Amino acid sequence: MRTRTVALVLVLAALLVAAPARAHDLGPLLRDHRDLPEVQRLQELHARLHDLLERYGRLERRAGHGWIRVVDDERAVAEAERTVGEAEAALGAKVRTAYQLGPGAAVEAMLGAGSFADLASISEFTARTIALEDSVLRDSIVAHALVDARRAQARAARERLEPMLDRLRALLGEMEAAVDEATELARQASLEEEAAEALKALEAQAAAVAGAAARMGTWDLVGYQDDQSPLLALLGPTGGRTCETPAGLAPTGEVFEGYASWYGWEFGGQPTATGAIFDPRLFTAANRWLPFGTFLRVTYEGRCAIVLVNDRGPYGRLERFIDLSEAAAQYLGVGVSWVRAEILVPA
Repeated sequence: MRTRTVALVLVLAALLVAAPARAHDLGPLLRDHRDLPEVQRLQELHARLHDLLERYGRLERRAGHGWIRVVDDERAVAEAERTVGEAEAALGAKVRTAYQLGPGAAVEAMLGAGSFADLASISEFTARTIALEDSVLRDSIVAHALVDARRAQARAARERLEPMLDRLRALLGEMEAAVDEATELARQASLEEEAAEALKALEAQAAAVAGAAARMGTWDLVGYQDDQSPLLALLGPTGGRTCETPAGLAPTGEVFEGYASWYGWEFGGQPTATGAIFDPRLFTAANRWLPFGTFLRVTYEGRCAIVLVNDRGPYGRLERFIDLSEAAAQYLGVGVSWVRAEILVPA
């Protein structure tokens, strides 16, 4: 699904370069057919699709931000649950210790002390055991309260996201209906070759709607797979914002050059080819052939970024060899740019 989505989006980008942006631009292209009711309706549909696609794009990016918030909140829940487990284990150990000592065990131990030093040690141990009971119990109660709060926060994030996804589905349905109607009208009008540019504009919009449908197919509110935290940690304390080789990585000496592009929040929160969640804030990248878990030192105009390859792409424009995350591209100043890349691997 991820592969098909990227391919559709990049093919669309190529089509849109030559396509008119607005419906009124179809007028000169269809001047020999402007009196046909089908053509007039085509112009209306073209304008409507333009507006719907713009609305869809804005809402889709908002949904991407929302999905990342959901992922962050659910990770916080998992961390809180681990804290609960640790607190419960500590409390259980203290309860077992108190049970094993019994009410008279401390007195018996003191009576059996062979010296004043032994007596002082036993007294200090029993005092600490009793004193720590309150703090361990408090830690357990706080941990349970925290996990409940985190779960409520995660549920609220999902509830805020659902209406956005519903609106996206509704907009997608409107766009697909408009594309179907435009396709049928173009067939009925039997437009000739002089209208080819107008048809290309409509085809570009149809491709955009198909790309949106493919991306919608990857949303999943059931759950998520954890990201590659151990590998991302190898980016170092700067998160990849460096020309230096981070500790834990080693250069291979393999260097290549080519065009880089980028992808962002329209894919935020969706699974990459590795199954990890795509987070545009992280320094990651898509490549068609490098093994997952490979790192690249990408250099552009004297600036460097270390990125983790955890996705496949870019597709459609084979001269582009890497799709950077939005954060990495913005840091480097890359749009569609010629870059140099050196392969790094975990040491």
